[in-house]
Amino acid sequence: MELQLRWHAQFQFAGYYAALEKGFYKDAGLDVIITEGQPDKKPVAQVLGRVAHYGVGNSEVLLTRLQGAPLVALAAVLQHSPSVLIAKKSSKIATPHDLIGKKVMIMGEQVDADFVAMFHNENIDYTQIDLTPSSYQIQDLVDDKVDVFNSYLSNEPFYLHERGIEHTVINPSLYSVDFYSDILFTTEQELKGNPERVKAFRQASMKGWRYALKHQDEIIELLMSKYHVDKSRAHLKYEATILQQLILPNVVDLGHMNPWRWQHMANTFIDAGMVDNAKKLAGFDYLALQQNHQEKWTQVGKLTALISVIAVVMLIILSGAYQRTKKEIRLRKRAEEELKQLAYTDALTGLANRHQFYTLASQALKNAARNKSLIAFCYIDVNDFKVFNDNYGHYFGDQALKLLANTLVEQTRNSDIVARLGGDEFVLILQDISSRNEAEAWVAKIKQKIEQPVAVEAEMIQISVSIGLGLYPEDGQSIDKLLRVSDNEMYAEKKR
Repeated sequence: MELQLRWHAQFQFAGYYAALEKGFYKDAGLDVIITEGQPDKKPVAQVLGRVAHYGVGNSEVLLTRLQGAPLVALAAVLQHSPSVLIAKKSSKIATPHDLIGKKVMIMGEQVDADFVAMFHNENIDYTQIDLTPSSYQIQDLVDDKVDVFNSYLSNEPFYLHERGIEHTVINPSLYSVDFYSDILFTTEQELKGNPERVKAFRQASMKGWRYALKHQDEIIELLMSKYHVDKSRAHLKYEATILQQLILPNVVDLGHMNPWRWQHMANTFIDAGMVDNAKKLAGFDYLALQQNHQEKWTQVGKLTALISVIAVVMLIILSGAYQRTKKEIRLRKRAEEELKQLAYTDALTGLANRHQFYTLASQALKNAARNKSLIAFCYIDVNDFKVFNDNYGHYFGDQALKLLANTLVEQTRNSDIVARLGGDEFVLILQDISSRNEAEAWVAKIKQKIEQPVAVEAEMIQISVSIGLGLYPEDGQSIDKLLRVSDNEMYAEKKR
């Protein structure tokens, strides 16, 4: 039996290679062949064409199901999609609206459905964007052959960072398109004809993922030595770190699928005019199908127990099962709440992430407009952070970012907003200030505090930052405008 991947061997598919090489598939009685993806070998087409039995896809798996194809989702490995658009920072492209008139590479409207949904949510007519098929070569962005490139958070940013190319990321999740990704799927025919094989394949695959996440160095070595992955060890380690943040193995079960999330994704496609309705959603979620199947048998068991001589024993068993179910529901609800919290929080620093920042900033602007007050957007960037990482290592780089975040929180008021946009970029919103002079005094004090040497595990480290200021309403009255102004001011300071 064949598993069709989305792309070449890399840590993105580590769980499946671990299941193969550690014998998990073999132990389940499965003879599995893993086939790498190519531009002309897309998983959905390969599985529907019966070339492969199973595939790994993105949101196009659900979209194709809603369009009538008999696909079934077995597991959502990534709880949040790493699929983003990347542009050079020098291009000044920072939001979806900046894409109008620009040359943007994507894999196609069907495969990159999350981008199309994002355009719709932002009321952008994407026919005004010069969409072109992806070359799968990030070098085209480096060489300015394209303005924007479709990317994975776990891949292309590392490539650009290594080459000292500053870039911006447009993430659909910031525009209400928060989709599952790397969805393991099959067909209704495979599920109906081989239900035990489907169950065994899913279990062995998830076991492989658990092993890969716990033994990352071993699997990285395997990918490099046996599968000749065209990435450095550092790149694969970076990929593993980012993917683990998106898999959330400590928050939800590996492969967890929430029917509400599927419905939300389907509604997004309907709102974008990509499908007419969600009638085909029923029967798509494998875990929901299994649960329904189990619930039916439970009902049969209850009826049988009523007329059997062991009614009392059965009632005791069912009572225990009920209590376990209640506990499981409580744990599941708690996990869902933790998952929602993680969706709005930066994993490294604990600050608001980019998604939560836009929500908080929008409310701050509304309050300022209502109260006719001044607020200041402060764009903060660590100077020569790549050099710092090269000198001290990524561990101390992470510690420096945590210390910076703590300093921003300590030096500001509860009413102020502190967020990490990504990498070494932070934003501070000072609310209810009296003048630009007051904002500049705050910035000077914060900058002085950040740049003091600090001891970390017997190592003295020191960073410097550049901070740009944008004042509402004088410099702008929208989030994007104020970010652009403060970002430009920050770069102007770097040059001074």
